[in-house]
Amino acid sequence: MNPFDRMPARQGVRARCLVVVLAMVAPFWAPAAHAQTLDDQYSNYLEGKCSNMHFARDDNFDLLPGQAGPHLMAYCSGPLIVGGAIETSSTGGAAGAEELSNQGGEEDRALQRRRKRLENDTGPADPADTELANFGATSIFSSFDYQHEHQTSTQYEAGRTSHGFGGLLGADYRFGTKAVAGLALRYQELSGTIESGGNFSTHAPGIRAYASWLPVEGLFIDAAAGFDRRSVDTLRIVGLKVTVFGHGGPGFSSYNPPLTPATSNTHERIANAAVQTGYDFHFGGTAFGPRLGLAYSHSVLDPYVESGDTPMTLAFDQQARTSLRTLTGFQVTHTFNGRAGVLVPQLNADWVHEYRDDQQLLTAHFAEDLRPDPTQLHFLNNPPDRDWFVFRLSTVAVLPHGVSLFVAAEASAGNWLVERYVGSLGVRWEL
Repeated sequence: MNPFDRMPARQGVRARCLVVVLAMVAPFWAPAAHAQTLDDQYSNYLEGKCSNMHFARDDNFDLLPGQAGPHLMAYCSGPLIVGGAIETSSTGGAAGAEELSNQGGEEDRALQRRRKRLENDTGPADPADTELANFGATSIFSSFDYQHEHQTSTQYEAGRTSHGFGGLLGADYRFGTKAVAGLALRYQELSGTIESGGNFSTHAPGIRAYASWLPVEGLFIDAAAGFDRRSVDTLRIVGLKVTVFGHGGPGFSSYNPPLTPATSNTHERIANAAVQTGYDFHFGGTAFGPRLGLAYSHSVLDPYVESGDTPMTLAFDQQARTSLRTLTGFQVTHTFNGRAGVLVPQLNADWVHEYRDDQQLLTAHFAEDLRPDPTQLHFLNNPPDRDWFVFRLSTVAVLPHGVSLFVAAEASAGNWLVERYVGSLGVRWEL
C-alpha cells in the first residue's frame, strides 16, 4: 500500500508536495553536503593506501599500471595500513592569491584624482598622482601606491601576508569645466607568504578608462572600467601528518607523504567597472558631502596543474568569481591658507557591502590520477565578509610654481578575513 494512502487527504497532499520539493532541490544540496576542507579531502582519499579512490589492484594490492603517475603509484600500492590516525598538514590554498583580486577594486582613487582637474580654478587639486606634462586641456599623469594585506587563517585556507607596488600611466582630456575623460595603463605586483608554508607572487598588467562629469556645482558623477590579466605563481607546502598510537602509550607522529613543495602557475582575467556620485557642501574653508558608489568585478582563474615530488599535487579546475559592492560614505576637507602655500587635509570614510561574492565549491583531482574519470575532490574556499569599512586620510600641500606634495594612508576595518593597508606618496607639477 502507498504510505500516502494511510494519511488524511489534506496531509497526503502536503506530504506529496514536500517530496516533490525535496526532489527538486536535492541536486542543489548535494555538492554542499559532500563539501569539506581541502585537508579533509586529502585525508579521505590518501588514507588506507588510497582505498577510497578505488584503483584496480593486483593480488599484492599494488596498483595496476597506467592508472597513476610514479609518486601516486608508489604511495597507494601495498596492503592497507591499520592502527593509525591520520591528520593533514597542508596549506589548503586552492585559491592561492586569487582572494586578493577582489579586494580594493572599488577603492581605486584614480578617477577621483582626475576629476579634481576640473576644480583647479576654485581650489587645490588632489595630487595623488604626478603630472608629467600638461598641454592645455590634455595632460599626462602617473601615480604610485604601496599595499600591505593580511588574510586570516581559517579551516578552509591558510592565512597569507602580502605586500606590493602598483603604478598607473595615462592621459586625459578636459572638456571645459564640466567633464574629463582618459585612458591609463596599469601594472601591479604582489608577493607574499603562506602561514602554513609556501609563498606566492602575482604580476598584473592592465588598462583603465575614466570619465567624470560635473552637471551642476557641487555634484559629480564618476565612472571607470578596466581589465587586468594577472599571472599567479604559487608554492605551497603539502604533506600528511600520520599519528600511530601504541598499546597504552603516547602516539608517534611523522609525515607520510613528507612535507614537500608543490608549485604552479596560472593566469587570471579580471574585468571591473565602477560608478560613484556625491555632492559637496561648502562652509567657508570646509567642504563636506555624502558619497554613494557601485562596483562590479568578474574574474576567471584558468585551470592549472601543480608539479612536485609528492603524490599530493593537484589539477585544479577553472574558478570564476563575481563581486557586486555598494559604497556609502562621506568626504570632508578643510583648506588652510599660509604664506608658503595651501594645506588641505581630507578624510574619506566608506561602508562597503558585498552582494554577490559567495563561498564557492571548488573542484580538483590528483595530478597523477591518470584514469579517464579521476577521483574528484570537492572543497570550499573562504566565506567572504559581507560588510566592512574603508578609511582614507590624506594631506595635500599646494606650493608656489604649480608644485603640490601629498601623503595618503588607507585602511580597511571590520573585515574579519582581510586587513588591507595602502600608502601613497608623490608630487604633482602643473606646467
